[in-house]
Amino acid sequence: MDISGAVAFVTGGSGGLGSRICTLLANEGVRVAIGYHQGKDRAEAVRERIEAAGGTALTIQLNQTDPVSIESAISKVVADLGSLDIVVNNAAIASGGHSIELGDLDAFTPEIWDEMMTVNVKGPYLVARAAAAHLRASKWGRVVNIGSTLGHGDWYQDRIFAPSKAAVIPLTRFLAAALAPDVTVNCVAPGLMVETALGGGGPKPGGDNAAYDVWQERAALKSFTDIDDVASQVVYFCKSRTTTGQSIGVDAGVHFH
Repeated sequence: MDISGAVAFVTGGSGGLGSRICTLLANEGVRVAIGYHQGKDRAEAVRERIEAAGGTALTIQLNQTDPVSIESAISKVVADLGSLDIVVNNAAIASGGHSIELGDLDAFTPEIWDEMMTVNVKGPYLVARAAAAHLRASKWGRVVNIGSTLGHGDWYQDRIFAPSKAAVIPLTRFLAAALAPDVTVNCVAPGLMVETALGGGGPKPGGDNAAYDVWQERAALKSFTDIDDVASQVVYFCKSRTTTGQSIGVDAGVHFH
């Protein structure tokens, strides 16, 4: 399916994965709204790269825990780019700046729980809800959520973000049922992408990182998750005519699903 000329809104578009998604969509001829919360300079750099390559992009600040901010961002996308066909719910937090030992339930306070669920689960719900009328109006609207491979298996479940990121998978099914038949909703569930903030920015030459070693050994392909594979899967879901309610893990074989 040709998606050139479409309009996409990518939350968290200034980050490692978000910027790749924005770039690949722009390469398909999609006009891209790059959503960001605090990374204005990074978002502007993504916009400049897209425009330098002949694409169309703009940056939009939003707080995805605030329904008013989300409604304003969606309205700006439509006002500036004329429509809205694709939403990619990429923005999320891994720890929220909290340092918690693995599996430490006492340190994982109700306040931290609420923060994780609000950003990682309620946020995508609010964005999809605010965009729904515009996505339906396009007659081929697409929502692609970014979950985590943690939702597909029993490993790494002691991370504090595990419940919230895993919950994106059933949220995807709910939204797919609610928005059918005019809008498809799918989820990409990555493993450890070392180029992202969650992955620590990538292995350093000669560095010793036990977490990287454990992940790589666990993976059937003895590899980390290729960030471009994840971004390409997002684009595939945008182009697919008859795929909805699905979640696909891209994790080098950490979990078979």
